[in-house]
Amino acid sequence: MAENPKDSDVSLAPVFDRYKLPRGTADNCEAFVRLRFSKPVQPAPSQGYCSYTVYVDGEGTVVQFRPGAHKLDLEISDAACDVFGSLAPETESLGTLEGTGLYAFSMKKMPGVSLANLRAETDLLQAKPRQELIIRDFAHLQAMSWTHAARNKATWEKRTVGSSLRWRLELMANGLPSRFRNTVKSILVDLSEIEALPWTLSHGDFLPSNIMVYPDSGRISGLVDWTEAEFLPFGIGMYGLQELLGEDRNGHYTYYPEAQYLRDLFWDELLSSLPELAMNPKRIALVRKAQTLGVLLWHGIAFDDGKLNRAVEEGKDDVEIERLDAFLLSSPRSGTRRLHTLDLSSASILSLIRPRLSTRAQ
Repeated sequence: MAENPKDSDVSLAPVFDRYKLPRGTADNCEAFVRLRFSKPVQPAPSQGYCSYTVYVDGEGTVVQFRPGAHKLDLEISDAACDVFGSLAPETESLGTLEGTGLYAFSMKKMPGVSLANLRAETDLLQAKPRQELIIRDFAHLQAMSWTHAARNKATWEKRTVGSSLRWRLELMANGLPSRFRNTVKSILVDLSEIEALPWTLSHGDFLPSNIMVYPDSGRISGLVDWTEAEFLPFGIGMYGLQELLGEDRNGHYTYYPEAQYLRDLFWDELLSSLPELAMNPKRIALVRKAQTLGVLLWHGIAFDDGKLNRAVEEGKDDVEIERLDAFLLSSPRSGTRRLHTLDLSSASILSLIRPRLSTRAQ
């Protein structure tokens, strides 16, 4: 993933060069959109690694062109709208751009600005109240996914990641640097129980460039780029919490000073929203292990233009290795290295749920 990042603030359409498309393809994309909407169009200021995006003036509409390997799955897009409502964009297919193999999709333009742009333009998100709001919103997103869990297997299918969890963990157990392997092996031991958790829709690319926020408050206004989304055991999608506990500074991920407070706030908010989960310490521990699995899946497997079939390597995927060090081996309180996993101890879990038990008993 380090050398081939997923969709995230790549300037102006390298996707055309990557897929060996002729010069002028951007012009053809824009002409395609003007023909269908009879409105002026303009390229989005930031472009994805796997897509080319234009805005339709006055329509509140975004049109995105994607190669076949990265085309949107409308079933997943519809599921995202069903689960998350207005926080996911309504999407429809516009067909293909002749002679290019590019698929065109129109979608509702989400309000606000990307978290990546807000971070780049202002330090306001460093304010504690704004950090708290986005953490609370992320907890509510996870609670919504739990509420809409796919309990009937006839309504969903295991896709790229969900159908190969054990294989991917075994790949990492053999291929990741040795300091991460005990964590991987501990997840393998509990994988069957993790897979028995409710399967919920997980956004597959929870990056600051895909998180839309209201600039005045920092609250989440929507999520874009659902290309890699799929149903996975509840908790795996919580890998994205790490992106909200810190950010890249001078090319390196750094936790906020309030990171541990924000992590505790997330769990308090989540368990307050899901009393049936809060009453079950064993299940909470499994969800936390699923969260660790999510971190491994999104940072321990190399992207390689979507192949997702090798473990990341030091010297080749150093950005992702640094993420694993930060997320699995570092303390948010101090930023220092220490061996740990993201799952809570039994004592910590009980400290979270005891106040609720006491309140209910009164």
